[in-house]
Amino acid sequence: MSALYPRLPAGSRLFVARGISLTVYRSVGNVACVCRAGRRARARSMGDAMRATACSLCLCLAAAAGCQRQSPPPAAPAVAPAPASAAPATRPERSEPRILELSGVARAARTSPLSAKAGGILRSIKVREGQRVKAGELLCQLDPTDILLRQQAAELSLAQANEALQNARNDLERAEQLHQARAVTRTALEKAQLQVRIAALQAQAAEVGLRMARQALADTGIRAPFSGIITKVLAEEGQMITTMPPVTIFSLVDTDTLEVRVPVPERRLARVRRDQPVRVIFPSFGAEREGKIDRITEVIDPATRAAEAIIRIDNKDGALPAGLFARVRFPGVSDEDEFEPGADTGPQARADLSAGR
Repeated sequence: MSALYPRLPAGSRLFVARGISLTVYRSVGNVACVCRAGRRARARSMGDAMRATACSLCLCLAAAAGCQRQSPPPAAPAVAPAPASAAPATRPERSEPRILELSGVARAARTSPLSAKAGGILRSIKVREGQRVKAGELLCQLDPTDILLRQQAAELSLAQANEALQNARNDLERAEQLHQARAVTRTALEKAQLQVRIAALQAQAAEVGLRMARQALADTGIRAPFSGIITKVLAEEGQMITTMPPVTIFSLVDTDTLEVRVPVPERRLARVRRDQPVRVIFPSFGAEREGKIDRITEVIDPATRAAEAIIRIDNKDGALPAGLFARVRFPGVSDEDEFEPGADTGPQARADLSAGR
């Protein structure tokens, strides 16, 4: 009895069932030929032989199925991908540099607390808070009674001094005539001349006293030193106003010109100059104004490493109130510029930057 087995070396023994073994005597290809069962198989009964035959048939069928399996087809040769045509190199688009933008608060160019030069009772207040006034306009009036009395006394003193001067001049004229007629001595003539000089000085002193009285009378009224808006009234009618210490009566601000102070970082100072035009944006009002840098502080804050730039804005129309938040844009100055040591940052470099070169 022979069967087909998977390829095994000659002399190998197969144990296919209990007590039954097969011996391989030759291997051909992928199968092995089995000629006989072992000696122990002959000693078994016929039933055991039949079981061994059945097992052998099963193994033969399994081997045949293995032989009929087709070997996998050879792999197709790898085809190298065709080289892609090189696309033309395109230069990446350069984004526009961000313009330097700083923020600050628009404040009045001038703010002045007003107090009286003379003391007295505040008789009347002629303006109220929020009112716009012109330069020279009367804001309030102190009681001028005492000043008027001093003025009258100064006027009388001046009149008296002028009268005395005139009498001294008349005496000098007579003394000169008498001296020519040899009726008086030289000493009498010199004395008359001295009296004229004294009377003239007294007249001048009286005139100065009168001017002081008139100035004191004018000082009883407080007038606006410049055009602006009264933001605060800090006194009331009937209040006693003193000069030592001075009492502040009004707060006046000039809103015809606004100033925006912005901190310019140290690394940007080389790009910012005086009289440079800027764009000032007021987000809360939706307004924009042209301005220019009026001045730049020459001291850098050690805490922020920035110097202040003061921008002036024309506001004669009064459309913008003082105190608005503002953003200042610096055309021609990039927010991405970095200071490079050794770079030309002198006046010529700044001029080139402003000219767009």
